[in-house]
Amino acid sequence: MVLMSAIRMVISWRFTYLASRCQVSLSASLGCLLLGLALLTGSAVAEDSRYQRTLLALQGSEAELKGRFAVAALLELNEVYLAEADLARKESESAEAPAKLYAWSRAVEQFASQLALVMDDIDFGLPVELQLNPREVAAVRVAGRTIMLAHPRHTQQLVYEQSVLNLFCAGNPCRELTSVAGKQSAIPMSAALVVAGWEFSEHGPICSHLQLQVSFKAAGNLRLQRQLCQQLMQEVEILATELAWQQRHDIDIDWDGLNIKSTPRRPEHLVLLNGVGDSLLVSLPLLYGTDQLLEQVSPWLQQRHSRDGPPAISLDASALGWE
Repeated sequence: MVLMSAIRMVISWRFTYLASRCQVSLSASLGCLLLGLALLTGSAVAEDSRYQRTLLALQGSEAELKGRFAVAALLELNEVYLAEADLARKESESAEAPAKLYAWSRAVEQFASQLALVMDDIDFGLPVELQLNPREVAAVRVAGRTIMLAHPRHTQQLVYEQSVLNLFCAGNPCRELTSVAGKQSAIPMSAALVVAGWEFSEHGPICSHLQLQVSFKAAGNLRLQRQLCQQLMQEVEILATELAWQQRHDIDIDWDGLNIKSTPRRPEHLVLLNGVGDSLLVSLPLLYGTDQLLEQVSPWLQQRHSRDGPPAISLDASALGWE
């Protein structure tokens, strides 16, 4: 009963919080209403995403493994709601209606504290049920209490789901859960630190790594040029390895639709892999902040771990806006 009361308070204050930030125009009011409805129901989980396939595989798994996933999901949800509470508290200091934001903060903190109690129940060995909802987010049910695994900001649901996968898969056999027989391949590996090669001529320095090269101005700041080259080569190596790892786990990547988005109050970026909700969380400041850079290196990313190796790609630092 305490948990349900906390949930009702959070839902109620979601609308209050949204209303305090909406404009009075008709279009803005409709947008806020739709956002509120999305927050209540959560965004639908794509049927074929790795997150969804992991949940499906866990349906037939042992109770302990289900419990581990539930704890990972609730831990991430707890962190999310505590961050929301802290943000609301800070915003209340300069808000026109600080009491509403402060009350929202208190309600969210109470909900987060109840999540900790549910995790205690799991640790005590109470049965865990992972519920899949075709038009809503997944849920965890423990001892008659149901928790929707939904980020309070529906635009960050994919970030939450990927965070849950990262936490759960760090110590559990995710590959065995979602792999398809006969489609195993070598685990892609990349160097911990990329060492780029350099060539110098009257036209300017050129840095390169596995067929990917960047040309700089002859009169440029060499120290900055080295930093930019190192950052780029490190980012593409990390991203290429992560993408190859996803493909090994039977994730279809939409190379034409590959997109990088920022994540509020987090250092990582969200890389959208396809239209069914698969994504990555990885820090890519240069790829994210440089217009059309991802599109230019996409062929290299696709072939980095192929047998024939990546194609030759030349980039101009001035055209990218770096000089």
